[in-house]
Amino acid sequence: MKRGFPMIAVVVISLGLAATIWAYRRANAKAKREAGYQAALQEYSNEIKPGLTRNEVESYFRTRGVRFTQMCCVGQARGAWADLVKVGEESAPWYCSEYYVNIAFEFRATEPHRLWESRDSDVLESVRIFRQLGGCL
Repeated sequence: MKRGFPMIAVVVISLGLAATIWAYRRANAKAKREAGYQAALQEYSNEIKPGLTRNEVESYFRTRGVRFTQMCCVGQARGAWADLVKVGEESAPWYCSEYYVNIAFEFRATEPHRLWESRDSDVLESVRIFRQLGGCL
């Protein structure tokens, strides 16, 4: 009976140590990804300032080969779609299959138009990180 106790203690301590190392590495990897997202945000914020038109922003993307999509209702809707540039992916929660990290370029409409239309005259209001779940139940 006394001989089994040291072996159990070694196993328990080893499992605890392994779990601690795994948690540390996971947190460290997440911090590195977050730093990358912040760096991308800073880079875009330095180059693309609020007040630019959608035409100017999207021309910037096209000349540099930056892929972007458009999405309604990001942040506070101001009558114009946002442009999204994907900068990363995270592990999705169990009820979703996708978790994207984007830089969102939020615009304000300067002339009346339908929400699903974007106009070259829309004006950039903000640039921020936008997290997007997809494929959810």
